[in-house]
Amino acid sequence: MSRLQDLEVFVQVVNSGNFAKAAAVLEINPSAISRRISHLEDQLGVRLFNRTTRSLSLTEVGERYFNRCLSILADLEEANREAKQHSEAPQGLLRVSCSTMFAHRHLFPRIPKFLAYYPRLSIQLVLTDDVVDVVGEGIDVAIRVGELADSSLITRRLVSDRRIICAAPAYLDRYGTPKIPDDLAAHNCLALNAYKTTLNQWRFRDPVGVREISVGGNFTVNSGVALYEAVLAGLGIARASAFLAEWALRSGQLIRILSEYEDESDVGIYAIFPSNRYLLPKVQCFVEFLVKSCLDSRDASI
Repeated sequence: MSRLQDLEVFVQVVNSGNFAKAAAVLEINPSAISRRISHLEDQLGVRLFNRTTRSLSLTEVGERYFNRCLSILADLEEANREAKQHSEAPQGLLRVSCSTMFAHRHLFPRIPKFLAYYPRLSIQLVLTDDVVDVVGEGIDVAIRVGELADSSLITRRLVSDRRIICAAPAYLDRYGTPKIPDDLAAHNCLALNAYKTTLNQWRFRDPVGVREISVGGNFTVNSGVALYEAVLAGLGIARASAFLAEWALRSGQLIRILSEYEDESDVGIYAIFPSNRYLLPKVQCFVEFLVKSCLDSRDASI
């Protein structure tokens, strides 16, 4: 037997409680089990079990060794599973979390083609403007705006983005166009109240430097889509993602204002996924799909 098989025998003995039951599970002779455990102990130079005629229990060293063996065998099983999946077409359930706006503007039009290309995949979308616990909620891929604080997750930058101030022509015709950031105090500024959002930090650059302007209005909402519909309807002025707003800017449904005062620092839109899933074909193919989708959406500049 190999060292790996020795570990598997050792773990099975612990789980079974005695040599005879472990032998039955492994379908080998009980004497062979005893020899393998003795050989393992000799190789390690320690006693793993306390043996009596009626009981078998782990020593303190054996307990620590058992826990490490469980981790090693679990890692090996995960590696084997991932390797096997690479020889197969992407399949199974893919759980994706993203904002409602991103889904409406960029996923829904493209998902039919993606699923047609990968018929063994199914997608479950979790639409929220809040920051979700990717690992805790079993998310395979999350799409987020801004830098990632959790270093245990892996990121893939999809596109560079920036925040712009915009309003519908109807609103500006009625209430006038702000000329400087301080003019916003006299305007109805719309806000997103999703958890941990940074979209309401209206930052501008002027000769003094970068500063934040306090704004207010009569409308807040926890949905990016609802906020977007409100600004399109002429309810007020909003601070929006240039990447997500570009179609409305090109069509004239929204007008960009105060562009000369914009904080020009870029913000990234990222695909986020747990480190133990980055090799899964279903995750890889979806992330590549996202990258291509975002690049296609940037063909025309604002």
